[in-house]
Amino acid sequence: DPTPFVEVISQLRTEFKNRFGDFRAYKEEFRLFVAPFDIDVSEVPTWFQMEAIELQCSEELKAKFSSCSLFNFYKNVIVPSGQFPSLIDNALQVVSMFGSTYRCEQLFSKMKFSKSQLRSQLTDNHLNDILFLSSSVLKPDLDSLCSDRRHIVSNVPIKSKE
Repeated sequence: DPTPFVEVISQLRTEFKNRFGDFRAYKEEFRLFVAPFDIDVSEVPTWFQMEAIELQCSEELKAKFSSCSLFNFYKNVIVPSGQFPSLIDNALQVVSMFGSTYRCEQLFSKMKFSKSQLRSQLTDNHLNDILFLSSSVLKPDLDSLCSDRRHIVSNVPIKSKE
């Protein structure tokens, strides 16, 4: 019976549309970031038109753009020059989107590890707590937490490892 599979696939399609629909809204920013020399100056936002003209008129920058990676072009050529603040702001915005995606993927990896076969009985609340602790920078003061507790010694004899 394919009905459960159809439902799951339908839910996945909806989820993909919700999660990645925002990327369509940033189409121009992506294009500006990836191919600043190929864009039509009349089609870019007015806040970037003068910078686009200056950028596209520079043969030196065109040569550097084609001779190195996109990341190195921005990191080693555009940012140090300080000449194109709008282009730099756009590049930082685009690059930071994927940095947050990386953090999300790290969190999903931690969740997958936590929900392994050994821990399959975790409730959603337990999983939320584990993910919160593993993704936060909080460091508990274990010494003070333990010093307030009474230690109970068991009367059960310890078995030897023999």
